[in-house]
Amino acid sequence: MQFTFVTPQGIVLQQNIRKITLETLDGYYTLLPRHVDFVSALTAGIVTFLSEDNTEKYAACHQGIIVKKGDKITISVQNAVLGETLSELQELIKIEFKQREEQRKQLNTAMARLELGIMRGFKQLRGATDGGI
Repeated sequence: MQFTFVTPQGIVLQQNIRKITLETLDGYYTLLPRHVDFVSALTAGIVTFLSEDNTEKYAACHQGIIVKKGDKITISVQNAVLGETLSELQELIKIEFKQREEQRKQLNTAMARLELGIMRGFKQLRGATDGGI
């Protein structure tokens, strides 16, 4: 089966696999090559897939959608982290969360500065209109 993992940033992974196990809103599924065509909403969690060389690999992902049509499986999620082992995946997730938290803090700081600048601008406008009367 041809497996494609997609995020808004682009294709995260594209390779042939033997099977895939994941959790949807309806429960856990293992999809094999002759599985019926399938569309479902994914829950946030771990997707496990078996590559053609029988290596088990893992991906942690946010909620998304899975589409299986014929021999093609496509998963589309907001964010995904890939790992060769569960322990490696755990470490990568920690790093990812740390980076996202830092980005969130920087964004909050920038927003606070922007709000302060807008308030100062309004204050200057109010002072300019009050002084003309």
